[in-house]
Amino acid sequence: MSFRKTVFVLALVSASIPAAFANGGSTWVGGEAGFDSHRVQSNKSRAVVQKEFETFRANRLTSDGGTLVGGEAGYIRAQHSYAFQEGKLVHTDTIAHNTPKPSLAMTNAERQLFREQYIN
Repeated sequence: MSFRKTVFVLALVSASIPAAFANGGSTWVGGEAGFDSHRVQSNKSRAVVQKEFETFRANRLTSDGGTLVGGEAGYIRAQHSYAFQEGKLVHTDTIAHNTPKPSLAMTNAERQLFREQYIN
């Protein structure tokens, strides 16, 4: 009886091994294809690129007010700051506060644009 069970278990294991390694071979099909790295041609000279880099290193602010710091922190978002001045709460940061508030209601045109960009 134990010989039958051993043969049955070995047959079951040997039948399941190919399914376990189906995606591990070099002939894997499907999923993401990865990427190819290649040189990108530019119209800028090396001196212009180095000057832009030095300008960036002198002022690491991004367009949204954040700061690129490198290392593990990487990026520090700009935060709002407030203070009481003459009895009123006022903004003391340099972030624009006149942007419109976000709306949860989408118009049909916005909904169609979303579908075109992300769903199709």
